Amino acid sequence: MIHLIVGNTGIGKTTYSNKLKATTKGVIFSIDFWNNTLFIPDKNPEDGLDWFLE
Repeated sequence: MIHLIVGNTGIGKTTYSNKLKATTKGVIFSIDFWNNTLFIPDKNPEDGLDWFLE
């Protein structure tokens, strides 16, 4: 079974996903993990949101 969890920033998607994972022994595929791994190391403190959205 696949659960697709979507919503606005800061409404608890990650918290809900982690609870669901614990009860179903599932796996989370989250854009947060990939963004942090692939892009954040290259981001400078002075870079704004436009850099990230590009």
